[in-house]
Amino acid sequence: MRRSTAFGAVAAVLAAVGLLAAPPVPAPAPEPPEAARRIRADVETLTSEALAGRRAGSPGGEATVRLLAGSFRKAGLLPAGDAGSYFQTFEYVDGVDVGGKTSLATAAGVPAGRRWQAGSHFRPLAFTAAGEAEGEVVFAGYGISAPELGWDDYAGLDVKGKILLALRYSPDGDDPRSPFAPLTALRAKAATARERGAAAILFATGPRTKGVRNELAPLRNEASFRDAGILAVSVTRPVADGLFPTPGGLDLLQRRMDEARLPASAPIPGARVSLVLDVTPRTARASNVVGILPGFDRTTNTEVVVVGAHWDHLGTGALASLDPEGAGKLHPGADDNASGVAALLELARSFGPRRRELKRSLLFVSFGAEELGTLGSLHFVQHPPVPVDRIVAMVNLDMVGRLRSGRLEVHGLGTSPGWKPLLERTGRPPGVTPVLLDGGLGPSDAMPFAAASRPALYLFTGMHSDYHRPSDTAATLNYEGIAAVDAFLAPVLTILAGGETRLPFSKKPGPHPFF
Repeated sequence: MRRSTAFGAVAAVLAAVGLLAAPPVPAPAPEPPEAARRIRADVETLTSEALAGRRAGSPGGEATVRLLAGSFRKAGLLPAGDAGSYFQTFEYVDGVDVGGKTSLATAAGVPAGRRWQAGSHFRPLAFTAAGEAEGEVVFAGYGISAPELGWDDYAGLDVKGKILLALRYSPDGDDPRSPFAPLTALRAKAATARERGAAAILFATGPRTKGVRNELAPLRNEASFRDAGILAVSVTRPVADGLFPTPGGLDLLQRRMDEARLPASAPIPGARVSLVLDVTPRTARASNVVGILPGFDRTTNTEVVVVGAHWDHLGTGALASLDPEGAGKLHPGADDNASGVAALLELARSFGPRRRELKRSLLFVSFGAEELGTLGSLHFVQHPPVPVDRIVAMVNLDMVGRLRSGRLEVHGLGTSPGWKPLLERTGRPPGVTPVLLDGGLGPSDAMPFAAASRPALYLFTGMHSDYHRPSDTAATLNYEGIAAVDAFLAPVLTILAGGETRLPFSKKPGPHPFF
């Protein structure tokens, strides 16, 4: 018998009795915890094609709120919306229909004056008032009045009856971490101009603002409950440049503001604008989904702790997509904000069996139309199911799906001196390193609560390159990380709802432009 044949025979015998090691089999990947699996299932449902990107006011948005109402019911939450339902429905201005009389004419840098084409060179904003205005033009910088931040574009500036030209964004560009971020919404800037007595305001993208496209603001962007009480349009760079008597005037002023960190507001010599806005508001409807887990103590369960997360996203990306070719593509919005809604649902499920630990009630709210300007949370605060002074605190979950190296940003500690000692008391679960920040609430659904003098926190795992793009998919999220965010938040809610303490409010961040 040949040696190889003999070895083969021996190997067969050894294998038969288990003495010869078989090739190693890779160990199966450990199963994720139950909570992470449930969270993933919720995110996959919310990001499915059936919900079509969850745009507020769309059939996909309506399907989303019905789905969430069913999830609230299964979690044991009682309806706390309108007329004994889970829904708190509101109407808002979704945009404006532009009539044929709309026109814009300028004179200054263009010696003989020029009439500009609506839709190509200028566009009325969704919150604009209708009417006419004609007059001199004043450059109002970024249109921000925030003396507490060391910046006031209106200091020493007379704008009564004038037409303003203001830049979009801020001296920090489009940085969501900037202290100016809550003040960059165009509606907020329009409200400031109206308060100063301006007749109209033109918004342009500055030539030196990095990372943003030079384009007209979307007609539907910055939706609202009512018009802003002032004529407001977005204009292209040629329109803005044409108001200056010499070429490069706008670039020079923006460079001066950004580099010197000083406003450069002033009348523009010789510049005049004639503006007619023939617009008709177009309304739409959306809903918050509201459910309550009542506390067991009848003397304190009329006080509530609000846990919120907005359900809406961008639909098929026709507006607000950051993908240059995003129009018509499904924007799943996995991190923004299916992650927060899934975290909220898991918290609701986990607290249901623990009701005997809660003296106060937990009020779970999935807000609608956040992407249009925190409209759902604004409506909630203006029409609360309980008196506002019975809201002990609010915690907002928005984009909590990308926990990396354990970093969890916790914004809003500046709204109460009680937040920091409470968070020190609850500690942190394994895998979570909270970064505690005083500000950073806006623009988010926590801001209307803070503006109403309610202590508010906003949990956030950070910005990323998939934000407002079709690539924000369920496959990109860290589901055990979302479960860890819930594990961080659960003891905070337990203490707040346990009735041991009521946080004092310490800092009002300034008026919200919708109030």
